[in-house]
Amino acid sequence: MRLRLLLLVLLMSSILFSQRTERGFGTVHLETHNFQLNLLLPGFQYEFGLLPNLTVGAEVGLSLATPTEGYSVAPAYRAFSRYYHNLKSRARQNKNVSGNSGNYFSISFQQFFVEWELFGNLDNEGRDLNFLGVLYGIQRSYGNGFAFGVEAGAGNYFRNRITSGIGPVFNIRISWNPFLKKKPKGPPGFE
Repeated sequence: MRLRLLLLVLLMSSILFSQRTERGFGTVHLETHNFQLNLLLPGFQYEFGLLPNLTVGAEVGLSLATPTEGYSVAPAYRAFSRYYHNLKSRARQNKNVSGNSGNYFSISFQQFFVEWELFGNLDNEGRDLNFLGVLYGIQRSYGNGFAFGVEAGAGNYFRNRITSGIGPVFNIRISWNPFLKKKPKGPPGFE
């Protein structure tokens, strides 16, 4: 319960801080608000820029858990923070940086509701499975609103504060942003 309260406080403070950054520091290459519908495993993700290379966000939907004792595809939610390390170099090379297209390091907390798993072989004793770990990812967005993302890493899986051990995590995402604004066609400066 305390962990959920801490995550809620962090998320709310991030939202308040992000409102400040829109008027102050700016996010230069990052999207201030980035909403995506996951098409591979049903769900959605919302990510917003805090600082020039840092975002925080949340995701809700189906997800794959791979602790040492097995696997599970179940409903889950995730809170994450991403540090994009190559946005300036991508912009200098005239590569796409819209939709947060870049490479990043991420810290992620995820809670899987394994008692509602669709398929898997985990012992779902009515206890949720949690994950806290570090990931490296790549995200690419395209002009039509579609995006592709892949991330991999490792972290600690645990249930009710009982450690289940270190395990791998791998996420792949094909998504679509229904709120993407079309850019006007024309020469630079044309509006």
